[in-house]
Order: sequence, then C-alpha cells, then structure tokens
Amino acid sequence: MAWEHQPTNGMRSTTNTYDLTNPIAGATNSTYTPPTNTVGEVFYFVVISFDGGCSDIQSTIALVNTVAEPIATAVDPEQTICLDGQADTFEITLTGGVGNPTYQWFSNTTNTNSGGTAIAGATNSTYDTGVLSSIGTFYYYLEVSLDGTGCDLATSDVFTVNVVADPVIDTQAIASQEVCQNTTLEALEVIVSGDTNTGAFSYQWFSNTTNTNSGGTLLRG
Repeated sequence: MAWEHQPTNGMRSTTNTYDLTNPIAGATNSTYTPPTNTVGEVFYFVVISFDGGCSDIQSTIALVNTVAEPIATAVDPEQTICLDGQADTFEITLTGGVGNPTYQWFSNTTNTNSGGTAIAGATNSTYDTGVLSSIGTFYYYLEVSLDGTGCDLATSDVFTVNVVADPVIDTQAIASQEVCQNTTLEALEVIVSGDTNTGAFSYQWFSNTTNTNSGGTLLRG
C-alpha cells in the first residue's frame, strides 16, 4: 500500500476502527510493509499531517489477515489388508493456508514423505490404490500447493498399507467319529493362522448330508 504526503504516522488496530492509541514505531513514511509473522487480523491506516495549520487526514483502513501455513494431516494413515484387497480411500484434512489447492499423490519405497514418485493422474484430494496384488508394505503421501500469497507446500503424513497373505486353517481337528445315539462327541476344532491386524476372526459352522464343504446348512449360534 502507498500513502502520499508527509509527515505521516502509521497506526495499527485489532478492530476495524480508527484507533489512534497504537502508532507504529518508525512508520513515518508514505509507504509501510506490514509484518506477517503473527497469525490473525490487523487493521492499518495512516494519519497524514501538514505544515501550516491544516487539519490531519486519515487514510481508509486496510485489513491484513495472516493465516497459518497449510498443514495436510492424514486420515487413517495405516491400514492392513489381505492380498488382492483394496485399501480404504486415502483422505487428508487441510488446515491453514489461503488460495486454491492443487494436489499430487506420490508412492514411495520407504516410510518418508519426500523423494517419492509422482502417481500419474493422481491429482485429487483423495486417492484409491486399487487392488494390491503383492505382499509387502507400500507407502504413499500427498503434496498440496496453494496459490495464495506466500503459502508453503503442504506435505501430508505417510499413508502405509501392509498387504499380508490370506489366513489359513493350520489345524483341522475334525476327525471322523462313529458313536451311539445321544453320545457326547469330542469337540470339532479348527486353528487358524494369519495376520490378526486385518481384524478379529469370526466363525460359522455348517452341517451337511454329503462329504463336501459347500451347500451345507448354517448352524445357528
């Protein structure tokens, strides 16, 4: 902003009023560049004085609204899925910054949010990995650019997807038994192994009239 005529005295205020009680030390030129090291709204105006007895005049009030640098926070940054599964959609929460955002997602071979490879076409605020067909750990992150004045690049936390093998039945203690009517059978049991980070196991038993593990009758409870 440029203020003409001298001598001058710059003023600041925390409200949109002509508060004459808070002059800016040293701000006695026709121009003044406000600092931006503090977040919040500050109002500025200048009082212009004249030699020769003329009354002081005041400029219009200028608002400078300084916001915090943008921060991209990952939502649900770590997931574990089974082989040939698909991770939940990656999302971020963007705070601070001004202007219109531009997005670019990256994949990485290490758990860091720099030095990755830009994913072609992944320029939305969310990202879907699609089906992951290899066992291992995969890393992703997002860079957000804002076209507002002076905003830094915001880089998200790392999104981690652990892809593990499907669970398997290790032990099937379901031996054939031939017993008399009303006899208490030995318990039928299975022992399952797999990565429990994919969620707790649940079980449902079935009975069947033929030697097959399909088309049976669900046993309630």
